[in-house]
Amino acid sequence: MQKRRGTATMWWLAAFAMMLVCGPRRPQADEKSDLLSKIEDKLEDAAEALERLPGDSDDSAIRRANDYVSEARRYADDLGRIAGDDSSARRIAEDFDDYQDDWKDASDQLRQLKAGMRKGEPVAQMCIERDKELVKKAREYESRNDPEGIAELPREAAAAQDTVKRQLDDLRRHDDAMDDYADRADDFRANAPWGDLVSSVASTSRKAFELWRKQLEQTQRTCENLAKGVDHPDVKEVLTRLASSAGGRKALIEQITINARELTDALSRVSDDSSLSSIERAKSELAELRRDIENLARIPTTDRVAKALLEKLPGDLRQFDEAIDDLEDLKRHQHDMDPLPEKCQLKERELTDAIARNGDDPDGVEAIEQLAESFAEPVRAGLAKADERMREESDDLARAKAVSPSDPTLSDARSAMQREADKTYKTYEDGNKKTKEACELIVKGKGGPIVSKAVKALQDRAASSGDALDREVVTWVESARGVYTLDCKAMEDIWQAYCGTDFEPGDDSSADDQAEQIAARWKSEFAARAEPVLRKLKNLKPQIQALVKKRTTRSRGETLLAAVTKEEQRLARLEEREVWRGSNNLFTQYASQYGKDRHAAEHDANDCMVPRTANEVAVFGSGKHTKPDCIIARAGKCEIIEFKPKGDKAKEEGDDQLDAYMSNVPAYYNQFATSGAPDESRGGIKFLAALRENCLKSGAFEFTRKLIQYDMCKGQYVCESP
Repeated sequence: MQKRRGTATMWWLAAFAMMLVCGPRRPQADEKSDLLSKIEDKLEDAAEALERLPGDSDDSAIRRANDYVSEARRYADDLGRIAGDDSSARRIAEDFDDYQDDWKDASDQLRQLKAGMRKGEPVAQMCIERDKELVKKAREYESRNDPEGIAELPREAAAAQDTVKRQLDDLRRHDDAMDDYADRADDFRANAPWGDLVSSVASTSRKAFELWRKQLEQTQRTCENLAKGVDHPDVKEVLTRLASSAGGRKALIEQITINARELTDALSRVSDDSSLSSIERAKSELAELRRDIENLARIPTTDRVAKALLEKLPGDLRQFDEAIDDLEDLKRHQHDMDPLPEKCQLKERELTDAIARNGDDPDGVEAIEQLAESFAEPVRAGLAKADERMREESDDLARAKAVSPSDPTLSDARSAMQREADKTYKTYEDGNKKTKEACELIVKGKGGPIVSKAVKALQDRAASSGDALDREVVTWVESARGVYTLDCKAMEDIWQAYCGTDFEPGDDSSADDQAEQIAARWKSEFAARAEPVLRKLKNLKPQIQALVKKRTTRSRGETLLAAVTKEEQRLARLEEREVWRGSNNLFTQYASQYGKDRHAAEHDANDCMVPRTANEVAVFGSGKHTKPDCIIARAGKCEIIEFKPKGDKAKEEGDDQLDAYMSNVPAYYNQFATSGAPDESRGGIKFLAALRENCLKSGAFEFTRKLIQYDMCKGQYVCESP
């Protein structure tokens, strides 16, 4: 393939020539022209490399094309730096990233397309080998004139047919996927100078898909005979010859009798079977009988027995097909009712136990009745469904027993079908009866004798109950409010002190000394006042809840409970159980986590490259400030960034840190400007590559500095009035 150097490049050459005519030649004009030409060349090289993909043994053509696009990208970056007010050059440079991303998406689809092109080969090979094996067996039966082949060949042909169909179905699904890969690759669009690569992607995806489709069609032709099953030409021919002999016809009739006995045996085991395996075996025997009849039908014969079988058995087998489906429904639900009597007995015991736990409280009547109804309702619904299932079982039984074969060959199978249908149905019927008997009491709910007896006993012991908790509650509420109304200004000062804390990865400190001292005084005061109030509440609250449980004292109990709950919630917002226990202060925890979260958010937002994560550290030099929060090296951006909470003090500290970093960081990386590599905590070889590409100027790496300040004290604690 020759290089494309035609009209695809004329758009920018013409514009460039006009620029030369209309004004004096600038030094950068030649450089821009050279870069444009290099970009065009590399993209054409990529297009040329890609077109080899369909015929290659691997996807190396895509890798080569990728390399060329990456080289063009570097030229585009250079072009962007010198484009100035040249809109055409600037557009090429600015659009390159987006088009390169689209190219990567298209190349991924081409890889999938390439990887799937040869999926049909092992299937075709399997069909060739399996076909040879089947034909060999058929000819062996033929050479021995062995009537056993009349029964065995159809089985082997059917097994091969099932395997082939599964494989071909899989290839057809694969074909849909290949079609999608080709379509998605063909979606690649880009403006000049990408035109040749766009065309190459379209033609390459089309050629690769066409090669795959040819292989699929060839595979389908290779597997065609096996996919026919018993109608495989060689199998069909051998079966006809074997069956045409008197011995073959006799063997077929004997096999029909054997399979009928096997069907009877399978049906005879259904009711006692712990699974559906006997049903599945019966279906398999029916399938064998159908194949036997199909083989017998291929033989031109005047034999009376054979003609009678051919006339009657097909219809009889259809009857058994339908009857076995009904028997299967009976079998699936045979033991549905078995566990239910025990469940009802368990529910009855649970209700009795719940009543016993109620004790002598007369206000428990309503709860007991509701509990009894909650037990009864699902049981009633379940019994209704069981009755509906019983009607369906009865219909299944009638249809299963209605089978009436016209040929005596299946008379024993008919008897087995009817007997097993009766036995299977009887199991469900007996289970339904036992369930209704076991659930008789629980299903009555609140109207049952269990509840009636308990309600009468409670009513006989009913008595009013009075408590004198009012004064205790009033006293406790006053004490709780005394704790709650601590000095709000001090609380807010603590919050401000902690929220100004700056998180530094690798540094376990959470606050400055002043904040710690303020918090320590508050912890001590809060603990002294809160602990006795909370201890009192533990004893007081159960007494109030006991009032709420009783109908006669419920109103007063709910009033008292509301009063203590309001104050309890206020205390909980202050106390959180661990606030005043040393280092677990809620402010410390919140401020520390907030700083971590903000650093993590800024690390992600700025796409920091060093350190690798917000929780890692990269150390540069020695002294007080050695761990910058963020370093990046990208086109147009080589920055050292520090994250700080808002405020003059934090800004001043951040500027001091950046002063140190602007010295230590370049000094560290400059030692690798020509050889070696930084360690992984400082970016490793990958970051060094980005530095060399974007930050190297006059033999040294140059950085700019940036301070990012985030809001502090979001969600600030504010005291509320009692």
